Amino acid sequence: MLDQANMEATVWHRIRGPAGLGAALAACRQAASLTQEQLAHRLGIDRTTVIAMEAGRNPALARLVRAFALLGYDLVAVPRAAAVTVDEAPRGSGET
Repeated sequence: MLDQANMEATVWHRIRGPAGLGAALAACRQAASLTQEQLAHRLGIDRTTVIAMEAGRNPALARLVRAFALLGYDLVAVPRAAAVTVDEAPRGSGET
């Protein structure tokens, strides 16, 4: 969906809850210049499902995000063309 020219404006999303997951989905969809209807069509689902997902109201996805949070993890949405390097924060640094 995203080409190298669009990577400049693309941001990473730290997902800490259902609302964050929905906001990340909406931002990524908009960055790809897709409407909710177009995304729904490509996914083979109804537009109302996309609306619910973007609002953080998909129970299965909400449970998944909460399960990771309970286990002490954040989910991160990263553009595919990005190079990813992860450095562990020093213990006691206040990072959450």
